[in-house]
Parts: sequence; C-alpha cells; structure tokens
Amino acid sequence: MFRAIIVDDEELLVKWLEKVLVASKEIEICRTFLGPLQAYDYVKENRIDIAFLDISMPEINGMRLSSLLHELDDSIKVVFVTAFDDYAVRAFELNALDYLLKPVTAERMAVTLEKLRKTHRNGGDAAPGAALKAPTSTATAAEPLTSRETEMLHALADGLSNGEIAVRFGITEATVKTHVFRLYGKLGVKRRGQAIAKAREMKWIE
Repeated sequence: MFRAIIVDDEELLVKWLEKVLVASKEIEICRTFLGPLQAYDYVKENRIDIAFLDISMPEINGMRLSSLLHELDDSIKVVFVTAFDDYAVRAFELNALDYLLKPVTAERMAVTLEKLRKTHRNGGDAAPGAALKAPTSTATAAEPLTSRETEMLHALADGLSNGEIAVRFGITEATVKTHVFRLYGKLGVKRRGQAIAKAREMKWIE
C-alpha cells in the first residue's frame, strides 16, 4: 500500500479525502494535517509515498510545501487539491502527479490512483505498487474529457497555437493553457505531440 498524508485547512475536506482514499484499499493514511508546517515536520521523521496538498493554506501554500517535501525526498508524489482552476498550469509545471478540483469525487480520485500505479510501474518501484492491480486497458484508465477539453484536443490536432485557439473560442490565452494542462493531466502526458499521439491511440481523434 502507498503511505500518504493529507494537508488541508478545511477539516471537512480532509475527512472526505480520507474516507475516499481508505475506501480504495490502496492507500494507508499515515496522518492528516490542518497546517502545512506540522506536515513538513512529520515528513522529516517519517517516510511517505504521496502527499495530497491543498494549495491555498495559511503559513505557506501547498506549492511551497511541495518544494520543501521534495527537498526531503524527491520521490514523494504530490497531488494538489484546490477550488481554484487557475492553479492548474503551475501545478503541472511543478511536475505534480495530478491536480484535483474541489469538490473531489470518488470517480476522479480513481483516475489519480491509476496515475500513481502507472508511475510506480514505470519507475520500477515494486514495493508499494505490488499490491495494486494493473488496469485492463489504456482506455479505461483515462478520465473522460469534458466538451471543452475535446474541443481543445481537436484544436491541438489542427495545429493551432494557444493564441489561435483563444481567438477561435473567444477565451483568454491563460484559459486555454488551463484547459490544455488539464487535458495533459488526463492523458498522462506533458507535451502537445504526446497528447495528440495518445488521443489517436485511444481513438479520441482521427
């Protein structure tokens, strides 16, 4: 099982995330924290595999905490949890495993757990991953795209730049980047070419 911590200053969300993760039977919740500094002190003395971090917190934010945790152990996987979609681009720039938008559903969390399995399989970390079952197919591992993300995918396949996509849909370029990075997250890629290739493999585009 993967050893995890949850850090969020909203107690109700902490309890909900803990409930969803425990129900998966794949995550051992080592501790939950309402404050980031307490979480940091805990990780100094205890090994964890993954941290679920709220981005907007007092003292230090989740992105800074992520950097501090990686200074202690760069193998720790981070999943950011927030109510604000504007953080999506920054989250992926920090190489987060995933980005969850509140309210977090059990279905969306299942996608995150599959990414965690895949990361450990690809990295050769057999110990925590050995207790997890492999997915039956690539198609079932990916979260369905929203209608807007589907539009973004087709626009990328058409070779449009972010600026051209913004003009086509009447949105800002920053909004385009947010949609594109969420699309990358669902496909498990980091670049435009990879996204198009993966989408073709999954037969989402021709």
